[in-house]
Amino acid sequence: MQFVSRLLNPNASLATLAAIALCLVMGCSQNAGPELGYVEGNVTLDGKPLDGAEVQFEPSDARPSVAFTDENGHYVLQFTGTRNGATVGTHVVRILSARGSSGGEGDGPFVKARPELLPAKYHDKSTLTAEVQSGNNTIDFDLQSK
Repeated sequence: MQFVSRLLNPNASLATLAAIALCLVMGCSQNAGPELGYVEGNVTLDGKPLDGAEVQFEPSDARPSVAFTDENGHYVLQFTGTRNGATVGTHVVRILSARGSSGGEGDGPFVKARPELLPAKYHDKSTLTAEVQSGNNTIDFDLQSK
């Protein structure tokens, strides 16, 4: 009750009001959801960067995290649209390189379709796993086409 009367008091300190406003804006809590580790790395195929590949980290008990490699084969996993990373723990990893054609509208570049370049052991029947720790993780994949 004393807290409410202080709020209604026109002489309440500016610092108290600022703290309350900050809590309302920030939510007074951390991000909801499971603990994540930040995950980035590089994907190579036969020693060369693999661009435009989809990288999926699939835990046994939570939603997967996904990324796409850039022209240098680098990826950064995303758990949601606003949270980077993957849940802490063991993941099955799937990497897919096939893509449909896209772009060409306006100033956007045209990207040719590409068949799957990787053996099934990297995607449909994946044998890849990764252990995500709390904090920063660098997990590279050096894949072989045969």
